[in-house]
Amino acid sequence: MSWISVEKAEKLKQKFENLTIEENNGYLTVETPKENLINLLKTLKEDPEYQFKMFIDFTIIDHDTKSNPRFQGVYILYSPQYKERIIIKTWAINEELPTLTTLWTGAKWAEREAYDMFGIKFEGHENLVRMFMWENYPYYPLRKDFPLKGYEEVELPSLNEEERGDQLEGLFNYSRMHTAIPTLQDLEITQKARMPKKSSQIVLNWGPLHPGTHGTIWFLFDLDGEYVQKCDIIIGQLHRGVEKIAENIGYQQFIPYTDRMDYIASINENHAYVIAAEKLMDIHDKIPEKAKWIRTLMAELSRINSHLLWLGTYALDLGALTMFLYTFREREKIMDIFEGITGARFTINYFRIGGVFADLPYGALDAIESFIKELPKRVDDYERLLTRNRIWVSRNKDICVITEEDVYDYGLTGAVARASGVPYDLRKIDPYDMYTEVDFDIPVGDKGDSYDRYLVRMEEIRQSSKIVHQCIEKLRKFSKNDPYFFQSEDPKKLKISIDGRGMKLPQGEVYASTDNPRGELGFYIFNKKAGIKPYRVRIRSGAFYNLQIFTKAIIGRPIADAITLLSTLDPVVGETDR
Repeated sequence: MSWISVEKAEKLKQKFENLTIEENNGYLTVETPKENLINLLKTLKEDPEYQFKMFIDFTIIDHDTKSNPRFQGVYILYSPQYKERIIIKTWAINEELPTLTTLWTGAKWAEREAYDMFGIKFEGHENLVRMFMWENYPYYPLRKDFPLKGYEEVELPSLNEEERGDQLEGLFNYSRMHTAIPTLQDLEITQKARMPKKSSQIVLNWGPLHPGTHGTIWFLFDLDGEYVQKCDIIIGQLHRGVEKIAENIGYQQFIPYTDRMDYIASINENHAYVIAAEKLMDIHDKIPEKAKWIRTLMAELSRINSHLLWLGTYALDLGALTMFLYTFREREKIMDIFEGITGARFTINYFRIGGVFADLPYGALDAIESFIKELPKRVDDYERLLTRNRIWVSRNKDICVITEEDVYDYGLTGAVARASGVPYDLRKIDPYDMYTEVDFDIPVGDKGDSYDRYLVRMEEIRQSSKIVHQCIEKLRKFSKNDPYFFQSEDPKKLKISIDGRGMKLPQGEVYASTDNPRGELGFYIFNKKAGIKPYRVRIRSGAFYNLQIFTKAIIGRPIADAITLLSTLDPVVGETDR
């Protein structure tokens, strides 16, 4: 995938005044005044010469209190026709921007997040409420003047004080003041704000603590009998402030925080972040081939691991207990392999900016090859149990259809997009590491129902197995002496170390993404100047945008279909909440 060319972007100046075009390390941005923003975006979306009809992401950069205007909006779009990206920027005047929901419905949650985290208001937004925090929360956590640990203004005395008194010593010596937590009244206000106009007397709550939600997600259903008329989702119960943390620690030190987002596919989370950092440093093409092959191998094993968990829990949700036991049998084998290579089974931070932490240990390729030879037979067994099972078919076929236009409108990616007939796979259209050297197919559906989303992921397991096999063949040709980490030609100008000490990233900006089990995971890094910490890190979560379509696809369906739809969207709460 390429970015829009300077020549093509320059043509926009014929229609719009005061455009500023900048190219930085191959990434092109167009800055426009706020009053021209909607017309410019409408042209980019509808003009046959551009056709940027797929919404990818929107975020805010806080240029600190000394800047006037202070807040800058950043919009990322994609053209399926020309396979190009573009970044549009504009300044929020009086902390306000026009809403994009008239052009892309998927901007709704992104704008609510910008309001929640930065306090930006959006003119024309139908229901601008908080996204992660509760409605009465008075602060905006991603502003630069918000302290990293928040405002400690609530007194929470220790239970130990009953016996020991106020003079706490040693391990019991702690601060009595803590950051605020929502009360039951706050949660009730938040719930009512999410669904201010209900059509029935009762709104059904599903979650936030329910085994079917696969995490702390709170669903609100306005029902007519058992059919859903309206729906909204309250997330944020697992909110971690990962973007804020990223802006306050070193680049390599941030890697373990990424694998805590999608804890089911932690390696893939690491992958996207290190790719973005390497592209900003302009070293991605210089990473040793051995490291790239190892990363490609591990990323595909992680995809298989994630899809096995998805299949097992998905089948369990619909009543098929046996499948859960079978998929966890194979998953344990993969996690044994991960443990042997990285020392960890679950939250793994093996990748580094510049390569990988260590070489593959002796026997690792043999263990992976043994597993990958058996896996296709196991997948055949799964399909014999499910694919033509009449109960399985009736619970999935024609259930909660997602159209191709929904994909572009909501910014849907991964298996959800491909099941709707959109072959959007970053491993093909914007290859990274060694995906240019491996042969695999992109499975796509033709209807976009829950059954297609099931079939696409099943085929993805097979295609990932095919990629892993090719990686094994390539890695067997390397010797133990071949490098697995980037070596700088001039460490004084460009210092890169496995532990990250003294490592700086240059001034500039980059958006880079990878195709994760839950869709496109992108990192937008913006640096005002070179430094050991980034100025702004935005995490574009595939799970976040994919979950948003739930509120549309469930409308008119019986409440029993909610578990099917959520399972086939396959969100992970650590990534949606970040």
